[in-house]
Amino acid sequence: RRQTNLPSDTPAVSGPFKANSRSRYVELVLVVDNKSYESQDKDLNRVFRRCKDIANIVNALYAPLNIFVALVGIVVWSEKDEIQISVKGDETLTNFLHYRRVRLSKEHPNDNAQLLTGIQFQGGVVGKALKGPMCTYEFSGGVAMDHSPTVGLVATTVAHEMGHNFGMEHDNDSLCHCPDDKCIMAASSSAISPTHWSSCSLENLALAFEHGMDYCLRNKPASLFKSPECGNMFVEEGEECDCGLPGRCDNPCCNPLTCKLHVNATCATGDCCDTATCRVKNAGTACRSSLQECDLPEYCTGKSEYCPADLHKLDGTLCGQEKAYCYEGSCRTHSDQCRLLWGPSGKGSDAKCYDQNTHGNKTGNCGYLKVNDTFTKCLDENTHCGLLHCSHLNERLEFGMESVAVLSHSFFNVDGKIIPCRTANVDLGLQDVDPGLVPNGARCGHNKMCVDQRCVAVSSVIKAGCPHKCGMNGECNNLGKCHCKAGFDPPFCQHFGVGGSEDGGPASDPNGKRVLICHNQKS
Repeated sequence: RRQTNLPSDTPAVSGPFKANSRSRYVELVLVVDNKSYESQDKDLNRVFRRCKDIANIVNALYAPLNIFVALVGIVVWSEKDEIQISVKGDETLTNFLHYRRVRLSKEHPNDNAQLLTGIQFQGGVVGKALKGPMCTYEFSGGVAMDHSPTVGLVATTVAHEMGHNFGMEHDNDSLCHCPDDKCIMAASSSAISPTHWSSCSLENLALAFEHGMDYCLRNKPASLFKSPECGNMFVEEGEECDCGLPGRCDNPCCNPLTCKLHVNATCATGDCCDTATCRVKNAGTACRSSLQECDLPEYCTGKSEYCPADLHKLDGTLCGQEKAYCYEGSCRTHSDQCRLLWGPSGKGSDAKCYDQNTHGNKTGNCGYLKVNDTFTKCLDENTHCGLLHCSHLNERLEFGMESVAVLSHSFFNVDGKIIPCRTANVDLGLQDVDPGLVPNGARCGHNKMCVDQRCVAVSSVIKAGCPHKCGMNGECNNLGKCHCKAGFDPPFCQHFGVGGSEDGGPASDPNGKRVLICHNQKS
């Protein structure tokens, strides 16, 4: 029997302090084997407390890398182990990764899972993990010995194994710079817990991110295990702030022992909090810039420490030189996605290639179901929204882990010209759309766009329009409201005002000085 606790009614979380648009979030599940459970006197609450402490320390170690580790689940094998635990670390890792694939990931979705075992591995090994498969369904996990009563030492081992999943190798003392005697990715552990990452670890991490191994880490977790937990950096129900562990908190506005604001502080977290003064920033302060053509900027409201919800242009808005339509803030054509997968020489291949998507095999499909190793056939009308077919000069997959991707390479002779059809079903987890499929928003016909591997009429995607076309002085956002240019007032952008939108904040301070912006209009 397994003891689990993943409450479904835990409220959404905010933060962490210092998080930004480039932050990554690892949704971690810890699994505790029977021997480790027994070492805690079979006390489930003690096991939970120990796991939370381990996760909080791992989070603190990764936070300087702008990576936040969120404990979303704990599974305890309280009666018997659900896999064979071997003194051979490699065998235990293989067995655990199989368990994660066939059971754990379905019952408790996660970006990464780590097994804590009370068994002693042979050869002085304290942990095992594969290098580079973070986010993958196949291999994103590791095993660590629960080798010390000192929780910090065990947490460092978990952080080390997760580091391997991020693509980090063991530190080479002659090549890597470490500010201490040993860094986290040192080849052997000691009685002192390292707290820093070496220069080599940072280089390995940057390379992994260049190859998209952070693909599943861009969403903030909606709930955490047995929330709230003061010290995990996430602001949960009942907390006013959370700056992490007391010894590592550098937020002058927050008391790390109570997760309450200091006296006279009005905020401590969020892009609209000035932590130098512990006061909410003025209305009109930019807090989230527009990242691309289909995105819209947001501004502080002057009332909340948090930036307003991330808004974007109305789905179905033409973009990408009229080769795509905005969808959920993104604009991606077939060729854009080919460049993502194969590098700068990538481009969408000939329409003939897409006829193969009705086959339902590795050379053409509308999706690959990893859990049962089957391909979905495309209907004839959806072929241009299924598997992405590219031509390129690069022979290597540039996005994702090539060893766990399903690759194919076929050719057609079209009017005497050889047309290549290069494809890749990419394993970056179960929760996110395979980047090897045609992206949502890509054109698939006249006034048609791809949505979830179906070719649909653009008119069916547009949920609501904006009144009066925003007076030609703004953009219609995904809520069907106007996002006004500077100098024009929401909601209709027809009169002089602060700019911005009702839901995305004012583009300038309503209480500040106003500057009249004149636009010359040609008749």
